[in-house]
Amino acid sequence: LLAGLGIGFVFVFYSHVPVLTVLKVILGCVAFGLFGGMLCFLSMERRIIEFLKTEKSEVSFTPKRMFSVSRKMLFFTITVLLFMVMAILLMAFMNINYLLEHKGFLGTDFFVGFFKEILFAFSILSVLSLFILARYSQNLKANLSIQLAVMEDISQGNYNTQVPVVSNDEFGLIAAKTNEMIKGLKEGDFCQISFGRFVTPEISDRILKGQVPVEGEVINVTIMLCDLRGYTTFVERRDPREVVSFLNEYFSAMEQAVKQYGGIVLQLIGDEIEAVFGAPIELSDHPEKAVMAALEMRERLKDLNRKRVSMKKDPVAHGIGIHTGKVLAGSIGSEDRMVYSMVGDTVNTASRLESLNKTHGTDILISQKTKELVRGKNFNFSSLGKTALRGKSEEIEIFKVL
Repeated sequence: LLAGLGIGFVFVFYSHVPVLTVLKVILGCVAFGLFGGMLCFLSMERRIIEFLKTEKSEVSFTPKRMFSVSRKMLFFTITVLLFMVMAILLMAFMNINYLLEHKGFLGTDFFVGFFKEILFAFSILSVLSLFILARYSQNLKANLSIQLAVMEDISQGNYNTQVPVVSNDEFGLIAAKTNEMIKGLKEGDFCQISFGRFVTPEISDRILKGQVPVEGEVINVTIMLCDLRGYTTFVERRDPREVVSFLNEYFSAMEQAVKQYGGIVLQLIGDEIEAVFGAPIELSDHPEKAVMAALEMRERLKDLNRKRVSMKKDPVAHGIGIHTGKVLAGSIGSEDRMVYSMVGDTVNTASRLESLNKTHGTDILISQKTKELVRGKNFNFSSLGKTALRGKSEEIEIFKVL
């Protein structure tokens, strides 16, 4: 506009060019300035898209004021049509004015010149419009390709990605909402991973999916209780940091043994491990798997003790009790804090069997019911006779695992 005004000023005051011609020059300068500005803006937008795509920027925002794609296209269409109409009207007015001043000039050459002038203006505006539309479509394609790539990353569990927000239209809003969704998924994934560190993943998945009935469920499982021997004395003689370091190493080794045979560690209480076989993942041979896990725990404890002896530290011992039966499984606790737990006589019996290891000098004791359900042929059991368990009226036969 300023360039057109400057040229017009020179034409009017120094070259004595007609005012209508000056208006035509100003209109042309405005058209080139407006369309050139659109092209520059779209080129800058494309560079921003490529930069953010390369840098993987996590800066995101939601457009405050929306200027929809339909409004942009409407504005662009009206602008093009307006300039075309103004150019045609201005040229028509100039030619009519010329005819009024030169009445004898009307002829074929006049109409051909008028047509060429209109065709020239139309061609220039059309070419500029096509350039702008092509650049705009390229930007849309680049935006969509980034969004599709981000969606692919999300489908594969990669939440460390963002869609660049470079416009204030529907595509910018979609990008902003996609980034909000990624943030929510990332936080949810972090919570689930963190939850899984304190609750066994199999259990946390069921809780998060709402598959644990509020009233609990009665299921048939095999319960294992494992307890370190002489733990109180062990703690009294050592620095707390050494105790924690040992417990972490011990619990890791024992949990790996439990998981190896399909078991789930329900909770770690002090020096005690409570594990279940047959829930929440069903196992048809859960009694056998529990015994196999106990034997694996025995071997892993031997490995730990060999390591401790090599470091001139005292070896440790543990006792394991295993019993099979029905339990009530569910979320138990208060309104503010719930834990997934197994409740019932089966758990109490396994705990009593674990305690009896001290009396009989054994490390693995199982009940008669578990022994009868074990179908493996590679186990060696030795009966210790019937024993009255504390808190139970009937005696049960117990077996040590050799």
